[in-house]
Amino acid sequence: MAIIKPFRGLRYNQDIIADVSAVVTPPYDVISPQEQERYYQMHPNNIIRLDLGKDLSGDTENENKYTRAAEIFNTWKKNGVLKQEDAPAIYVYEQEFFVDNQWFVRRGFLSQVKLEPFDKGYIYPHEQTLPGPKADRLKLTQSCQANLSSIFALFPDENNTVDTYLTTLTATKPAMSFVDDTGVKNRLWVIKEKKAVDTLVTLMKEKPLFIADGHHRYETSLVYKEQMRKENGKLKDDMPFDYVMMVCVSMSNPGLKILPAHRLLRNIDERCFERIIPTLKESFHVEPLDKGCKVEDFMSRLNGEISGNAFVMYVGKTDAYYKLRLINPKSLDAVFSNTHPEWKSLDAGILHGLIINKILGITSNDVSLKNYVKYVKEETEAVSLVRSGEYQLAFFLRPTRIEQVREIAEARKVMPPKSTYFYPKLITGIVINSLRDA
Repeated sequence: MAIIKPFRGLRYNQDIIADVSAVVTPPYDVISPQEQERYYQMHPNNIIRLDLGKDLSGDTENENKYTRAAEIFNTWKKNGVLKQEDAPAIYVYEQEFFVDNQWFVRRGFLSQVKLEPFDKGYIYPHEQTLPGPKADRLKLTQSCQANLSSIFALFPDENNTVDTYLTTLTATKPAMSFVDDTGVKNRLWVIKEKKAVDTLVTLMKEKPLFIADGHHRYETSLVYKEQMRKENGKLKDDMPFDYVMMVCVSMSNPGLKILPAHRLLRNIDERCFERIIPTLKESFHVEPLDKGCKVEDFMSRLNGEISGNAFVMYVGKTDAYYKLRLINPKSLDAVFSNTHPEWKSLDAGILHGLIINKILGITSNDVSLKNYVKYVKEETEAVSLVRSGEYQLAFFLRPTRIEQVREIAEARKVMPPKSTYFYPKLITGIVINSLRDA
C-alpha cells in the first residue's frame, strides 16, 4: 500500500550553521507577515527565503520570489550551507512539547512516499483545498525542483508495531537537536543502515496513509509529476518527482494531538447580523454565558458537551458569549441535501454549512477569502481580535477526533478547511528533498 523510500536529503551543514533553530520555521501557511519579517531578520540563511519569499515592487514574470528562491537555494548548495546526505536515509523525527499541563513526545519518520491520486490507491485526504495556495506552491516547486517542507501523514498502527520499532532507532544521540521558537524540542536521527531501513519499509507495506497537514502541497506534487512526465516524454517509472517528502506518524502514538481551529468572521451583512440569535434558536439551544466570561470557563463548558454538536459564540458588538447546542438535527437535512452530507456529524461541518453559509450568508467560496474568515488556534487571540472590532464574531470549537478524520478520509470525502490543527506543526528546513537527483 504505502510505498516509502530512503533518500539523500539536504540538511543544514551544522559545521556552518551552529544554531539550527535560527534557520528553520513553521509551515509557510501559519506564518504572518510580521513573523515572516522576523524570520528574515533572524539569520541570512533562514529557510524563509526559500519557502516564503517576499514580493517586491519590481517583480516580473522572469524575476520574482520564486526565481529568487531558486537562486538562493543553488547558492546555499554550492557554498556548503546545505549539504546532501552521503547515502540514502530515512529520518526519525521527534517533537517534545507541553500542552494541557503535561509533556508529550510525538514520534514519526521522514521519508519519500510514492505519489498516488486521491481517487484511488491508499493515500487519503481529509480537507478541502483552495486554488490560490496550490498555484503558489506549484511555482515554488517548479523553480526550486525540491520539496522544501514535509507533508504530515498518519497511519493505523493498532499494535504499536511501527511506533515501537521507531523507538529502538532513537537509542543513539540525535544528529540534530534544537528548541524552536515555540518551545518545542525537535530531534532528528539519520537512519542509513540497510537492515533498519528495509525493516521499516516492510512494516509500512500494508499501511494506508491519511494526510494530516499539507493537502495543497500533496496536490501540487501530483500536478508537478504530471507536468514533468509530459515535458520529458518517456522516462523510467521511478523518477524523483514520482515521490514526495512526508513525515508519517502512528495514529496510536500518545503524542498525536489535535487542537481546534476557531473561526473569526467579519463583513457580515447587517440584516443577517441583527437576526443571528433568533435564527440560531430555530436549530440550537442558545444559552447566554456570563459577560466577561474567562476563556478557561467557556472552553470548559464547551468541552463538557461530550455528545451532540456544540459551539461557543462570542459577539463583539454586545460583548456577549453564548453556548450553542444543536437540538434540531432535521434542520441539517436541507442544508446538506446536495453537498457534503458527511458534514452533518461534524462540528466544523455544521458551523460552515448551517451557520456561516445559510444563516450568515457567507458562501463556501467566500469562506476561502481572508476578508471574511480567519482561523485562530489561541482562544485569547480570538477574543482580542473581536473585541478590537477587527472581527464581528468568534466561534469556538472542540477538537476533531482522529476517528472522524479516518472515517471521512476512508469514505474519500473531505472536511471543511482547517477542521484539524495537529499540534505541534512540523518544522520546515530540517530536511529538504531534491527532485532533480535520483
